[in-house]
Amino acid sequence: MKNFMFILFIAIMVGFTSYGQKSGTLTDLYQTEWRNFKDFVKIKNKTGSADTTFNVRFYHLKADVSLNAGAKYIKGNLLCKFDSRVNNLFRIVLSLQSSLQVDSITGSCSTYTTNGDSINIVLDRNYPRGQSAEICIWYQGVPQLAGGYKGLRYETHHNGEPVIATLSTPYLAHYWYPCKDGPEDKADSVYLDITVPDTVINGNKVIAVSNGLLENVSVANNKITYSWRHRYPIVTYYVMMAISNYTHFRQSFSGQNGESFPIDYYFFAENDSISRIGVAEMPDAMQFYSEVFGKYPFWKEKYAMSEIGYYGAIENQTNTITNNMSLSWFYTSVHELSHMWFGDMITCADWHHAWMNEGFATYAEALWKEHKSGTAAYHAYLNSTPGTMGGTLYLQNDLDTFNIFQEIVYYKGAWVLHMLRGVLGDQTFFNCLRTYASSPGFMYKNASTEDFRHVVENVSGKDLTAFFDQWVYDAYFPKYYYNFNQDSVTKVLTLHIFQAQASLSNWRAVFEMPLRIKIEDIDGNDTIITVMNNQLNQEYQFKLTGSVPHLPTSVVIDPEKWVIRMTYFKPNLSIGIQEKPDEEMVFNLYPDPATDQVNIGCLQPIKNVSFEISDQCGKLVKKGFIHSPATGISISNLSKGLYFIKIDAGKDHLYYKKFLKI
Repeated sequence: MKNFMFILFIAIMVGFTSYGQKSGTLTDLYQTEWRNFKDFVKIKNKTGSADTTFNVRFYHLKADVSLNAGAKYIKGNLLCKFDSRVNNLFRIVLSLQSSLQVDSITGSCSTYTTNGDSINIVLDRNYPRGQSAEICIWYQGVPQLAGGYKGLRYETHHNGEPVIATLSTPYLAHYWYPCKDGPEDKADSVYLDITVPDTVINGNKVIAVSNGLLENVSVANNKITYSWRHRYPIVTYYVMMAISNYTHFRQSFSGQNGESFPIDYYFFAENDSISRIGVAEMPDAMQFYSEVFGKYPFWKEKYAMSEIGYYGAIENQTNTITNNMSLSWFYTSVHELSHMWFGDMITCADWHHAWMNEGFATYAEALWKEHKSGTAAYHAYLNSTPGTMGGTLYLQNDLDTFNIFQEIVYYKGAWVLHMLRGVLGDQTFFNCLRTYASSPGFMYKNASTEDFRHVVENVSGKDLTAFFDQWVYDAYFPKYYYNFNQDSVTKVLTLHIFQAQASLSNWRAVFEMPLRIKIEDIDGNDTIITVMNNQLNQEYQFKLTGSVPHLPTSVVIDPEKWVIRMTYFKPNLSIGIQEKPDEEMVFNLYPDPATDQVNIGCLQPIKNVSFEISDQCGKLVKKGFIHSPATGISISNLSKGLYFIKIDAGKDHLYYKKFLKI
C-alpha cells in the first residue's frame, strides 16, 4: 500500500472541562466454570490463610487414597514445619474441611480443638520470633466437594476406569489436606507420598502423579506408594495429585541457557494418538515463553500435564491438570504453561489481584498466536475476547470462592497488558515483562498490581499512575465521538475528539491514552499518527503535504484496537471549538456550570448578534438573538450535559464557547 506524508502541524488540546476526572474451547471453559460456580455461596474465612503470626516452611503429606468412587476415602498424616513471625507465638490455626476427621496431632502441640473448617492448635510453649516448630496431623474421612465441583474429586473415564484429581483453587486445598490455605504463604517445598492399590486396569498400571520429581516407588501389602518431591516455593492450592491408569509419554527439553528437563504427559490410553499430536508443539511453546519471559522457573525438576477428562484445567505447579490434550485444546495448554511464570512462580498477593495470574496467561495465548501467525493474527485473537465489560479489574470481593474466576480477570486482564504494550512500545514492554519475571523480589514470591506497576515505571521511566488507575481500579472504558474537516487552502486537517462517556453515571469522565489515528485519501494512500488524548474535548491539527487534492476519505481512531473503547464518527460534532479572543469584541459566558439560565456578556455595544446552542453530538437545540450586553438565555428545558454555543457577530466575528448544564 502506498503511503502519503502527513506532518504533525499542531495539536490543539482544548480542555473545555475535565470535571470528574480465544480460542473457542477456552472461552467455553471459562463460561462453563462461571455458570457452575456463580450460585455457590460458601464463603471461605481467610483468617487462617492471612495469618501473619507464623510462616509455613515445609509440608510433607502422606496420603492413602481409595480408588473406588463408591467408597471414596482418604487417610493421611501431614507434617508441617513453620517459623514464628512474632514474639511469644503460642497458637496457630490451620484449615481442614469439616467432613475430614482429625485423629491426633503430635509434635509442638499441647492441645487442639476443631471448629468448622478450622483446627486451633495450642503450641507446647511460646515461640520467639524466628524460632521453628513442627506438628504432625493424622486425619481421615470421606472427602466432600465444594459446590459439588471442586476438592478431591472422583470420576471415571472410558469403560468406568477411575480418575481421581484435586481441584483446589483458590482456597480449597483444605478440602483434602490440612494446611494454611490461600495465596499468602508459600511453603519452601512440599513432599507427597501417595499410596494407592497396586493394580492394573485395562492393561495400564494405576499411578499417582504430583508436583516435582518422582524419587521413589515402593510396594507393600498390595499397595504402591509414589514419593514425589517438589523443592520450590509453592502455594497450597497448587499442590496436586492425579490418579488413574495413565499412559506416560515424555519429551525432552533443552533451553538456550543450558537448562534441560523432561516434559511429561499422563493421558488415557484411549486418547493416546490425539494426545501425542496435541502436545507435539509444547517444547516449542516452552522455548518461546522461555525467550519472552525468561528461563522456565522450575527447570531443575520438570513440566507435566495430567489428563482428567472433566472440568477444564488448573495450572498446578510443574503438573497441570487438563480436561484433555487434543489439538483443539492447545491454547488451553499454552495458557496453563505460561502460568508457571505468572501464577505459580509469581503469585498474586491476594485474589483481589487475580488478573495478575489469569490476565497474564490469557495474554500469553495472544503472544503465542502472534509467534505462530503474525501481528494481524495477534490483534484478531485479542479482538475475539471481550474487553468492554463492567466492573473493576481489581476484584472488590476476593472472599467468594467461586466469584474470583470471572471473565473480566481473563479478558480485560489480557487487554490491559495489550494496551500497556501499545503505550510503551514493543522493546520496552517486553523488557518490562522479563524484568518483572526475573526480579528477585518477586520470583517464587507474591506480587500485587502496584508491585508490577513499579517495575514497569522503573524500566520505562514513565509515570503510569493514571494508566493503572483507569484500567485496573476504575471501571468501563472511553466512548470516543469524533469529527474532522480540512481547510481547502492551507490543507490543515482538524480532528475533534470528545469523550462521550463523561455523561454516563459512574463512568470515568476522562481516560488518558495515546491514540493512533489513521488517515486515508481517495486513492488509498494512508498514514498513521499518534496523539495524546487526555481531555474531555480536544482538537488536533495536521498539515497535509504531498499530492492530497481534497479532504481525506476517512479518519479512523485506533484502527488496530490498541485501546478498550468504542468509537463513533459524528459528522455534526463541532469543529473549530477553541475559544477565540478578539481585539474588538470580547464575549463571556456565565455562570458555568449553569442550571436554568446562561448569560452572554460583551464589553462593546452589540446588535444583530445571533447565537446557536448545540449538544455534545453537534445537534442544534436552541438559537436566537442577543439584544443587549447582558442577555440571559433560558436553558431550563435542556437536559444535563455539555453544550457548545456559537456567537455570530457578523464581519467574520465568530465565537465559540462551552458550558455545562447541571
